[in-house]
Amino acid sequence: MKVNEKKCKSILSESGIYDVDYSINPYVGCEHGCKYCYATFMKRFTNHSEDWGEFVDVKTNSINVLEKDLMKKGKGSILLSSVTDPYQPLEEKYKLTRKILMRLSNSKFTVNILTKSNLILRDIDILKKFNPERISVGLTINFLDDRDREIWEPKSAKIHDRIETLEKLSKADIDCYVHVGPYLEGITDLNKIFTEIESYVEEFQVEGINLKENEGKIMKTIKEHYPHLKENYEAILKDRPSYLRKLKEKTRKLKKISSIPISLFLD
Repeated sequence: MKVNEKKCKSILSESGIYDVDYSINPYVGCEHGCKYCYATFMKRFTNHSEDWGEFVDVKTNSINVLEKDLMKKGKGSILLSSVTDPYQPLEEKYKLTRKILMRLSNSKFTVNILTKSNLILRDIDILKKFNPERISVGLTINFLDDRDREIWEPKSAKIHDRIETLEKLSKADIDCYVHVGPYLEGITDLNKIFTEIESYVEEFQVEGINLKENEGKIMKTIKEHYPHLKENYEAILKDRPSYLRKLKEKTRKLKKISSIPISLFLD
């Protein structure tokens, strides 16, 4: 893993994500090395020759730049983070996300955190400083079997640790949600994941897979580890609408038995 410390000119970026005004990404790149990561497009804006998942740029001046950015904005919603994990392992050393949250706890912004890491438990003290309606935490859970996690998300937190994190955050009265993204047909079991986490979360999100950005790595992973699904994913490449119809039907059935909101994101 190549780690570079760098300065940034801005840290609060306008977002094109639905229902999110701004995003904050304290890092460029991510140590988790997820095979399906949609953020690989970010590599074109770096000078790195390394593959995505093999480098991280640390924005060491994040908190100072954030102070200036916040002065230009009144209020709104912020996602931490949109193209990196704010609690990837390097956060334990640099504490950029912690410092950013401390500053935002004294602002008018609402903050939504999305991570795969139990490191967020370190910052419960700060999360509790927010008014409850201004903070929510999401854990990405795409499978319950750690063998799948090791294949797709090799350097991320174990699934058990993520579920335990949801339980502890919920007991601390912090609103939580689970984000299943992407839904991997034949691998992700929505019903089992939902049953496991339902009592800890306020929302269950499902996101469809987009093979265009990372087709090569995804198909290579399928062929190596799930050869019985090779034809299925070749079919998805040729006919994504059919995959989306099946996913809509699965979430429709889940909504019938759900006591919490279920959101489906297809693009």
